[in-house]
Amino acid sequence: MRREGKMTLQLNRRQWLKTSAVAAAGLIVSRGYTSCQKKGALPRSSFKEKEPLRLGNNESPYGISDSARQAIIGSIDQSNRYPHGHYLQLKELIAEKEKVSAENIILSAGSTEVMAALIHVYGTQGSILVGDPTYFDFIIYANKARCPLQQVPLNEDFEHDLPAMERRIDRDTRLIYICNPNNPTGSITPGDKLRSFCERASEKALVVVDEAYHEYVEDKAYASLIDLAREGRDVVVTRTFSKVFGLAGLRVGYGVARPGIIKELERMERNFAPVAWLSLKAAIASYKDPRFPRIVKQKNKEVKSYLYQELSSLNLACVPSHTNFVLFKVNRDSGKMAEDFERRHILIRPFEFKGQYWIRVSLGTREEMQTFVSVLRDFA
Repeated sequence: MRREGKMTLQLNRRQWLKTSAVAAAGLIVSRGYTSCQKKGALPRSSFKEKEPLRLGNNESPYGISDSARQAIIGSIDQSNRYPHGHYLQLKELIAEKEKVSAENIILSAGSTEVMAALIHVYGTQGSILVGDPTYFDFIIYANKARCPLQQVPLNEDFEHDLPAMERRIDRDTRLIYICNPNNPTGSITPGDKLRSFCERASEKALVVVDEAYHEYVEDKAYASLIDLAREGRDVVVTRTFSKVFGLAGLRVGYGVARPGIIKELERMERNFAPVAWLSLKAAIASYKDPRFPRIVKQKNKEVKSYLYQELSSLNLACVPSHTNFVLFKVNRDSGKMAEDFERRHILIRPFEFKGQYWIRVSLGTREEMQTFVSVLRDFA
């Protein structure tokens, strides 16, 4: 790790080439891992007496906005009714902000439902091209659908290696998945590079850009790719209300694409009302409330700065994050380290990139991160 005055947290290119997925055959998640829809990374038998500190699923620790809460309370008496008409209301709010038509939008129970539909409609017709490492639930869904995967390691700057990915596109490629900002690294692929790639790649396969952490990004190098969907290209952008809006447990997400793609995805819907009434009303209220996300982002920024300082003091290198989580390298088995944390009632995510061990920790409140750091000092 480089030192220039204050210790920098960023891994330089040489370190990344030596220790990361650039040299890896693939991403390995530690023993016993299952996707978020199931029990999580480790058994929960030890939590009978004390609720754990949940720093493993990138949830917001700041709850939901007052406006969302009031919308839920005010809608309870109508919960016996199907929410059909209110789907259009949320679609029109999103469409107005993103300068698209409501026909360009599909709503779902979290953005992962849109991804699952894309995998079944398009991915099963050939192969899927992804970065490595990237969002593991997408990989799990693709494996469940028995889709062949082509995984291309990130480059030394933790960006998607777009030239390498473009070289891997062939006649069998049907779906290309880009998570930006990326999970689990928290890194971004610059918007100008990604736009150019998507313009060319979408002529050969459908490109999915997962922007789950879009609202957290402040770096000017980043750009959303919704404008390509607006232009009618074969590009789908997915977003979620689970992160900055804090609606993870209410399950609301959406996809933006040209109307033809939306119609194909709607054919795969297994539920004529995929977003519950109260969830829909909470999402509408959240989308109308710009103040709450600003507060969450500022708190997230402050806590991230604190964690950077603490990791630096422990000589633990991390990947600069544009999200509400931080990935850092550890010097011992990250799976066993996660078990040690669990015994102290703290949940984190362990990863292994070709023999190097990493921990991804979600950013909780300042008090929660102080608790995390105090335990990290015992185990690092």
